Parts: sequence; C-alpha cells; structure tokens
Amino acid sequence: MFTKLVVGIDCSGGGYHLTALGRRFRRYILVGELQLAEPLGEDASAKVAGFLDRHHLRDARVIACLPREAVLVRFLSLPQETEPQLAKVVDYQLGSLHPYKDGQVYWDCAVLERDPKTKQIDVMVVLAEKSRVSEYKRVLQDLGLQPSAVTLGAAAMAALLKRQLPPMALIACGRGAGVELLSFHEGNLRATQEIPFEPGTSLPARFERERHRVLAALPSSDPAAIPWFVCGPMPPAFPALLEGASPLPPPKLNLSNGSLERGFDWVALAAAYAGQMRRGAGPVINLLPPAERWQPQAAARVPTYALSATASLLALTLASHSWIERALYNRALDREIRRLNVHAQQIRGQNQVTGSLEERAAVLEHVRAGNWQKLRMLQQLTKLLPDGTWLQELNISEDTVDINGYSNHAADLVPPLENSPYFTQVEFTAPITRDNQNREIFRIRMRLKQARKD
Repeated sequence: MFTKLVVGIDCSGGGYHLTALGRRFRRYILVGELQLAEPLGEDASAKVAGFLDRHHLRDARVIACLPREAVLVRFLSLPQETEPQLAKVVDYQLGSLHPYKDGQVYWDCAVLERDPKTKQIDVMVVLAEKSRVSEYKRVLQDLGLQPSAVTLGAAAMAALLKRQLPPMALIACGRGAGVELLSFHEGNLRATQEIPFEPGTSLPARFERERHRVLAALPSSDPAAIPWFVCGPMPPAFPALLEGASPLPPPKLNLSNGSLERGFDWVALAAAYAGQMRRGAGPVINLLPPAERWQPQAAARVPTYALSATASLLALTLASHSWIERALYNRALDREIRRLNVHAQQIRGQNQVTGSLEERAAVLEHVRAGNWQKLRMLQQLTKLLPDGTWLQELNISEDTVDINGYSNHAADLVPPLENSPYFTQVEFTAPITRDNQNREIFRIRMRLKQARKD
C-alpha cells in the first residue's frame, strides 16, 4: 500500500527486458524482472500477464526505451531567451534536423544545461519515425503492456547515474548486438553514438572513431584522462576494444530489499527509475503524443485505501472509546475545513495562473521586442541550406555562428551563406570528411554582419 510502481522496459535488439521498481516514501523496492527473448513465443503474453499479476503491476506506469538505432539525437546550443518557447523554436528548424519527410516523426526536446555566463542553453532533441514508434507500441500492447512513455535509453541512464558519475565520464553500454557510447559532463548527457557489429567492416577503426567523437563533446583538453566505464552484456567482438575500462558500479539506490547484483539490465532499471522521478527533477524525453500516453486511474486504488481507512477507524474506535465524541466533532470540523479549503485552493490556483500568464507575457514581449533578430537568423539559415543537408549541431554566440552536419555537397554551402544579409567570413573550421554512408561531414564558422545585442 502507498507504493508507487513503475515498469521499465529495454527494447534493445535480442529481446525485451522488464524491470519493476517500487518507491515507498524515500526508499526503493526492486520488485522483479522478466526477460523475453526474440522472436517472441506464443506464450510471451502469458508470461507478461503472470509477471504483472504476481507483483500487482496492473496499475503501474510503463516506460519503454527504444533501441538506439531507432532514434536520432541532436544537441543544440541556443540563446537562453528561447527557453520559454523552446518547443516552437525547435519545431521551426525541425526539418534540418532529420532526413525524413514532414509529419513522419515524433520528437521531444529537453534542456540539459544552462550557462549564465554565456547566456546559452544546451538542448537535446530526440526524434523517431512514427512508424517505428507505433511498431514497438503495438508489440508492447500485444504483450498486455500499455506504455506511458517511449524514451531514449541514454536519457534514462543520465537520470539514474547523475549523482554518482565523476565530472566527466565515458560509458560503453552493451545493448543487443552492438554498443552505445555515452559521454557525460556534470551528470548531463553530452553525446550518444551507436556502434553496431557489422561483419566484414573494420570494427576497431569504427569504434575508435566514434569514441573520439563522443569524447569531443566534452570540455576537456586531455580526452585520454577522462575515465570510462562499461556496463551491460557485451557482444563477443567488443571486449578486446574495451581494455582499460572499469566496470560501472551499481547505481546508489536506497533499496529496502537488499542490493543490486551483477546481471541486472541497466537500461530497464534506468527507465523504471526515470518513471519514479518527480516532475521537474530533470530532463524528460517522451516521444509518445500526450493523447497516447496511458496513465493509471487513481480511482482503481480507492477501494483499497477505503478499506484500509475503515479498518483503521474501527480499531481506533475500539481502542479509544471515551474519545469518540471528540473524534466525531473533530471529524466534522475537518470536513468543514476541507470544504472551505477547496474554494481557497481554487482562488490560489487562479492567482498563480494569472501571475504565470503575466510573467510569460512579459518574457514573450521581451523576446519579440529585443531578440526577434535571432529567430529571423534561424529562419534565414534554414532557408539557405540546400536539400541534402542536415544539421547535427548549431552554436550561436555573440558574433559568430558554428554549424556542424552532413551534406551531399558541403562545398556548395559557402556561396549562399556568404550572400546572406546576416552572415560573412564563411569558412570551414575542419577538413571535409566522409562518413560510412559517403556523406560529407562539415564544420563551418561564420560571423554575423551585425553583432547580437542582448
């Protein structure tokens, strides 16, 4: 009773791993685990039903983590004035962040860090094709699970490990037939990159290249000094590449039923933990539209609470017979206070809403009056980039703009940017290279023709 239950699911290749985590006040309970191997057998739904019934999880929220290859992750650096309307700003340039057609993706974004010195915010944008999200949701529903959230495993890991990682860290997490590399700064996710095992390819070269890429996202002059860890089941081809890495210590959870043993699924546990977080405790990514997010019905627990309250009241009545009259009077008085308190709360809520609307209106007016040029600049950049070009990172400072990404013809990007009324001195800050899909990787820096004014 009075225990909040969440089921975390790791949907990585090779199967579905379920971990149920409970929280009672400030202590956690590792309720149980269930592993379903792929392909799912005919008895998979029966196994899930038995697991849910055995641990009383029918009313628990379900948080599912998609495989890394099913999502795109982009990191942006934006002016802090855009935070109140962050979703609109990201939606404004969404087309340059993915290669799919308009309307074919679900996406969500969250602020990772705020820098008061540079007045910038670091934002993570997660995107997935609607068809892929719907496919995993259908499989979960066929198993008898109603997902409340579909998220990124790396984001859930960041929430679980935020308080135990060193200031900078690199983690290699085994998932399915590959490895996901994660880099963290001050407990915040800075980069995530999947390295699948592909027979016939040079795995060591690919691993080293991607490792340096995620390390480059950290503000360190000596990447070799950054500690790195491993967790999860590693495919046979990877252990030789992970020499020098330390096993990731189990998360520091205040468990009331023992301690975590080796072999637990990190991502499933992280998803369950993320579902236990209070609103506003950290960045939250949920790719499901609000209308498709299943939520437990509070009314389902009313009979249990009512029976418990009745039993407690009867026991109290028998134990304190002489206090009945006073108890009845106090109960009537409390009932009247609660009735009046409802009206008081409504008035306070209306005052809070009014104050919040006034603050938002003031912020929007400030953005409209003093910072509209920044949004026009984002619009101009979106219009100038030709088809076949995708941005992976965008940084806006006082008088410069840095863009990184992929393009079919990176050299053709300079002329339209030079001819823009907003940019000048357009130059490549690194040689043009190619990725494994033969796309040209570019890094461009340009100066604003008129410096920003805050």
